[in-house]
Amino acid sequence: MAIHLLGIRHHGPGSARQLVHKLNALKPDVLLIEGPPEAEDMLQWVQHIEMKPPVALLAYDPNEPKNATFYPFTNYSPEWQAILYGLENQIPIRFIDMPLAHKLAENLTENELLENIENESITYKSPMQYLAEAAGFDNEEEWWEQHFELSSQSNEHFEAIEEAFTSLREALDLPESLNEQRREAFMRQAIRQAEKEMFHSIAVVCGAFHVPALKKKVTVKHDNDLTKKLPKTKIECTWIPWTNDRLSYYSGYGAGVNSPGYYENCWQNPGDDGSIWLSKAAAIFRKHQIDIASSHVIESVRLAQTLAALRQKPKPGLHELNEATQTVMCMGDEVQMRIVWRDLIVGNTYGEVPADAPQVPIQKDLELKAKKLRIKITEEPKTLKLDLRDETHREKSVLIHQVAVLGIQWAQQSFVGGKGTFKEQWELMWRPDQTLQLLDKAIWGNTIEMAANAFLISKANESAKLDEITTLLETALPADLHQGIEALMRKMDSLASTTTDSKVLMKAILPLIQIKRYGNVRQTDLEVVGEIVDTIFNRITAALPMSCTGIDQEQAAEMAQVLKDMQQGVLLLDDSAMLQDWMQTLLAVADNEKAAALLHGTSCKLLYDQQFITGNETAKRFSRALSIGTEAAHAAAWIEGFLKDAAMVLLLDDEIWEIINEWISSLEDDGFNDTIPLLRRTFASFSASEKQKIAEKAKHGTKRLKQTLSEENLNHERAQKLLPTLRWMVGLPPSEFSQVEVLEQNDN
Repeated sequence: MAIHLLGIRHHGPGSARQLVHKLNALKPDVLLIEGPPEAEDMLQWVQHIEMKPPVALLAYDPNEPKNATFYPFTNYSPEWQAILYGLENQIPIRFIDMPLAHKLAENLTENELLENIENESITYKSPMQYLAEAAGFDNEEEWWEQHFELSSQSNEHFEAIEEAFTSLREALDLPESLNEQRREAFMRQAIRQAEKEMFHSIAVVCGAFHVPALKKKVTVKHDNDLTKKLPKTKIECTWIPWTNDRLSYYSGYGAGVNSPGYYENCWQNPGDDGSIWLSKAAAIFRKHQIDIASSHVIESVRLAQTLAALRQKPKPGLHELNEATQTVMCMGDEVQMRIVWRDLIVGNTYGEVPADAPQVPIQKDLELKAKKLRIKITEEPKTLKLDLRDETHREKSVLIHQVAVLGIQWAQQSFVGGKGTFKEQWELMWRPDQTLQLLDKAIWGNTIEMAANAFLISKANESAKLDEITTLLETALPADLHQGIEALMRKMDSLASTTTDSKVLMKAILPLIQIKRYGNVRQTDLEVVGEIVDTIFNRITAALPMSCTGIDQEQAAEMAQVLKDMQQGVLLLDDSAMLQDWMQTLLAVADNEKAAALLHGTSCKLLYDQQFITGNETAKRFSRALSIGTEAAHAAAWIEGFLKDAAMVLLLDDEIWEIINEWISSLEDDGFNDTIPLLRRTFASFSASEKQKIAEKAKHGTKRLKQTLSEENLNHERAQKLLPTLRWMVGLPPSEFSQVEVLEQNDN
């Protein structure tokens, strides 16, 4: 009976190649691999024709899906090659790491957790960094690459690794975390079990750091004491696609690699002297419209090989290849090297898993719906343009919105051609961590629609704020979630009936107004939305005049903005009865002596904009608010409410201009001096160009401007050329009016 401890580096092409060579020589009758025992049933999918690495085993607690871990694999992962060897040779394969039922159990004591964190922060300088520094390398990647990834096959490969890490652990005598001690105890127990079962040649594939501990003579009682009475939790596993850039993540067994694209090349082209790699770099540059000639590639290869020779290396490594690329192809420019790093050194490979591999129902539902609608779930960014008048496009939009309701940011809306249009544009990108988010929502239902409805109903029951309900409703309506919408509406009606703060009510109604005005583009039943809008609007009109009293300047400023937004919303609905009620409510605010002065001015301006009050009435209110005896603070707030963000109104509305001009002209010297600081505060919010235009208008006056226009010499020949276009724009036939009539109308 022989036990062969084969220490490897996770995701190392050299380790993978040496391992395959060793296994073919040893011909073991059982394979023990560092990995979670709960995932052994998932190994049958490794040889499936649709399985394309990089992929990852996702192990999670079904009762708490966020409590999970990933075990990534790619073609050059030694464990992946060991699994393939075992499946092809039909020998038993066992994962021997600490069971995740214990590892993910949440009832570890606080002291144990703190001890693990402290010790792991000490040991994970990375053992290889110590060995690299001892060998005179600044970079552990470069050290490992030169000694193990680029070296030729050797029968002493694993013996050398064992000796190096044994010496390291003995020399440093680093404190080991309790978690690491338990992991190694479980591995030793698995080896003993294989011995009891009388396997003759036992191959153990594990991280190189663990080899000395697994070879160490330790009593059975010692390991049993470490592994007994540990907390447990239920564990489920599945395969998920992975990506090159995420191979650098330190999860699962704590492994990562910084240059997965380069290592993929090392695996596929073990004899590459730099020619293949640098040809790929040239292709990347050409793809990005950067001119690279064949001579650049030739010179880059020569430089990389020369650098390797000077440094006494058998052949160029990534360091030499990068130097050659930057020097020759990039002309020393570091910026262009970022392209090589992103697209080649890391790469953008995205794995695939079999469609019939075990999945959680909600995950399966999403994939089936996406496949039916021809939406590819991938980490590669995809742009999706939708026309909501098309039934299939609406179904795509509904699915995207339903996923968004669950809090999963699969898609970002990148463009909408205006409010209420029938166009949507999305940027889709699925990240592996979003799979966890999806699994976390599995408790709400087995399909996306069921889960989203149940999730909304739960949120509706929990929420005590009207604005929260409104936000949820905005997301629910385009997602076509009728049960969730009904629950949200009931909650909104309940909260609105007990809310007297009109500002909160107005903020709640504004999104609903948008939905009522434009929602029919999506063929959504908006009857219930209209009922809620009417109910909340009636509460707003009843409560608003009183809500504008007894508030400070900051609260008044926020209320003023909400009033302006509310007016835009009412106008959007194009409901004359509602507009009339709104005008009467604003008039009540303007007439309420106890209301904040800022809101007096704002209400007056909004009333004037709709010509609900005349210019004369506006002038009277202006004069009354700013008359002698009025407190300076009151006058300042009133005029700020009227003129804030109204620079263009002053420039374009001559009636408002005359009202303000006449009021200022009527001021006595003392009153004028007291008023200037108030006006300065208001005008400070105008832009420099707006101030300049106002000054020009004040200099010339509106009468001068009108006179200038009437006396202007019109170019009749140029006007004649414009008439056909003008007739087309206003929808009139060519004979509808003559050039003379147009000019006469302009003169008048």
